[in-house]
Amino acid sequence: MAESKRTLVIVALLLAATGVAVFAEVQTPSCRTALLVIDVQVAWLNSSAVTVDGVRIEQKTAQIVEAARPSDIPIVFIVDVSQRSLYSERRLSIARPLEALDGDLVIEKTRPNGFERTTLADDLRARGVTTLLITGLASQHCVQSTVDGALREGFEVIIVQDGHTGLQAGRVASSQNWRWERTGLQVVPSAEIDFAALCSPQTPPTRGTP
Repeated sequence: MAESKRTLVIVALLLAATGVAVFAEVQTPSCRTALLVIDVQVAWLNSSAVTVDGVRIEQKTAQIVEAARPSDIPIVFIVDVSQRSLYSERRLSIARPLEALDGDLVIEKTRPNGFERTTLADDLRARGVTTLLITGLASQHCVQSTVDGALREGFEVIIVQDGHTGLQAGRVASSQNWRWERTGLQVVPSAEIDFAALCSPQTPPTRGTP
């Protein structure tokens, strides 16, 4: 659906450039919120402790992504390629059951902060995104660095409470959630996120309504 909307916009621009009147209303994607999945790659998942609430982080983030897709929310996969000389492309690939589909944005990074030396900020702004839902690995390192980078770039940040992990079977994630809440950031369980509302034309509440 997102691809078809982009196609309509391109067609409209081409017609306008040639002087042909465009009568159909052309809309760009209305969702101003994007879902970021940070560093959930095969190479970083050797430990049995990369879990949250007893669920492997690749499985948990896949559940969140699948819940988000029907709303047409932009999905952004950030992948760490800083050790490309040590790992094969297969090892650096996004871990299954996660999968980047046509229309998803895949950003390669070489620094903990996904915004540093990448096109991430520009790509998000080009899509009209102002708010980021944050998930991924590892809570205290690349996720924390990317959250800090997002705030410096002026994006609103919402942490998915059960959507990220460090080591120690989720204990690091819990500690990091507490720190984020202390700084005033929203930390919201994935079950309470209303993706459809986030992508509606109005500005709705983040949490689902009973």
